[in-house]
Amino acid sequence: MSETIKAARKEAELAKKSAKLQALPGINIAFTSTGLEALGAFISVKDQELVKRDRKLSPIFRRNQIRGGLFEKGMFDDLVGEGWDNPQELRKEYQPTSDKQRLIDGVIMVTSSLKSDLDARVSEVKQHFLAEEGTAPNADTYAISRDPSIELTLVREGKVRPGLNKGKEHFGFKDGISQPLIEGWDERQPQAKEPKAAKPGLVLCGHEGDKQKQPAWVKDGSFLVFRDLQQLVPEFDNFMEENAHLAPFAQDHPKPAEKLAAHLMGRWKNGTPVDESPHDDSNEALFSSNNFDYHPIDEHKKCPFAAHTRKMRPRGDMNHDHAVIWRRGIPYGEEVTAEEAAERKSAADKERGLLFVCYQSDIRNGYNFLTTRWASNHHFPDDKTHVVGEEGPGIDAIVGQRLEHHPPRSFATIDHEEGSGHRMPLESWVVQRGGDYFFVPSISTLRKELTGPGIFDQAALQQLREDNE
Repeated sequence: MSETIKAARKEAELAKKSAKLQALPGINIAFTSTGLEALGAFISVKDQELVKRDRKLSPIFRRNQIRGGLFEKGMFDDLVGEGWDNPQELRKEYQPTSDKQRLIDGVIMVTSSLKSDLDARVSEVKQHFLAEEGTAPNADTYAISRDPSIELTLVREGKVRPGLNKGKEHFGFKDGISQPLIEGWDERQPQAKEPKAAKPGLVLCGHEGDKQKQPAWVKDGSFLVFRDLQQLVPEFDNFMEENAHLAPFAQDHPKPAEKLAAHLMGRWKNGTPVDESPHDDSNEALFSSNNFDYHPIDEHKKCPFAAHTRKMRPRGDMNHDHAVIWRRGIPYGEEVTAEEAAERKSAADKERGLLFVCYQSDIRNGYNFLTTRWASNHHFPDDKTHVVGEEGPGIDAIVGQRLEHHPPRSFATIDHEEGSGHRMPLESWVVQRGGDYFFVPSISTLRKELTGPGIFDQAALQQLREDNE
């Protein structure tokens, strides 16, 4: 792709014109545990005890079964089972059937920087999997096979926000700024106050830093978490307007609502970190800065302890990064209408939000840990009660979730009076609509282990089931 871009630039220079935007396409495929099972690459819980007792299949199982209990369970059993997600808020496609069968075996992600190219590639993918055998490639029309290789359970379509909002999520914040640097991958060295580069094995299986000891065929793959997040934008904006006067640090600011929102997020909407510039966002040099560490960590006179960015990447609050993810946010839905803004309420038929994806070598130590142990934990960062009181720093205002036994949603505000425990009650502006856990295999694994008869002998497995009925 880099050669394509270079060629386009050279052509434009020779023609003395601006270079055209290149498509930068991408197609990726990932599988849930049930999807890998269908491909003969995973043994489900119901069969594992049988397989472990079988002298022929047991050694194959121990060498080749992918590790990761949360991946095996899937997002519904994990987050609904633990009480984090409300099943009534989930899209039906993310929920199992009445007989506990999961509806999603895999996900195909198609991306491009050009809409026309994106549409063409989506059409190619659909034809590849759905068309009658023998259909000519890139046919304008084709017959759907009576026995297609896949069934489309759900299609989620992202949408780039227009104009000055391009690159921002629907609450208005610049997105995707603080990605972790990876040793051996990124040429740039971390700045003085930036987190150190992480081991590649925290993201990519089978590399230095991965403690899972996965089978050989899992190497170079990664676990993908897909999360479907609805954002209540008019309600978010209304809360900032109505409650900025309750935040001591925002009361005297010319735009108190914007300052409150910035301190809940940890960055101003243009990306400026509040830790580097707590009172304004005018310094262009800071718009995408990552050179900060929240020191001194025993106070939060600049960035609140419970700000979203501080909860999800504690920097100086921790000795090292052990929960590292690569993430991408894809906005979806239309812009807020004038009627919604006037009524300060999201219309039922005008849903918008973020399709969130992240990659890690261990879901429990990555996404699950970040959201349940940090974002939703009122007492994280630890050892701050001398500043904020016994209730702790509070919940992540953006993605934090509550269990029934948790205290009400609240946030310890900056008021420059150590130990005062000044708090702000919070509403919830993000609705968890579901998602799932997937494994993204390497291309070599796709071509070898996941193509053909499968890693596990399906005939032998079926015979084992029948013998034990």
